[in-house]
Amino acid sequence: MIVSFFSRGIGAGKGPVHYCIDQVVPVFDPVTRKKIKGKFKIRDPVPVILRGDPKLTISLIDSIDNKWKYTSGVIAFAVSDAPRIEIQSQIIDDFEKTNFAGLEPDGYNTLWIRHEHEGNVELHFVIPRVELVTGKALNIAPPGYSQMMDSWRDKW
Repeated sequence: MIVSFFSRGIGAGKGPVHYCIDQVVPVFDPVTRKKIKGKFKIRDPVPVILRGDPKLTISLIDSIDNKWKYTSGVIAFAVSDAPRIEIQSQIIDDFEKTNFAGLEPDGYNTLWIRHEHEGNVELHFVIPRVELVTGKALNIAPPGYSQMMDSWRDKW
């Protein structure tokens, strides 16, 4: 299992959400990570929305006035260690319990999407960086977060 938080988070909500849910997506250069103009790939099988509402997530991200508007990332599994669907749900539950400790489920928003088009299982997440009850900024990946995530990954 690999847990990776992407170094993105600025901009409109449609970018990260549509990247995760669309079946047809741009091809990126593996070295520069820049889009290759005019090149697209079709994800097969199609992404599956596991939890959340893409329209709500986009709306929440777009409502944030701060520079950093969302956190996105992936929990990825090698083919040999991909968990059953029931276990994937438990992993998502535990990820949220760990990263949103002290918050009730109505205090944050998450969007979870499963990708299997690369032959492995990837659980992508997009999280607006706002605590819904207070409207305050919510950063689940502050400096030093990787130590907690490494421990969490090792537990699983």
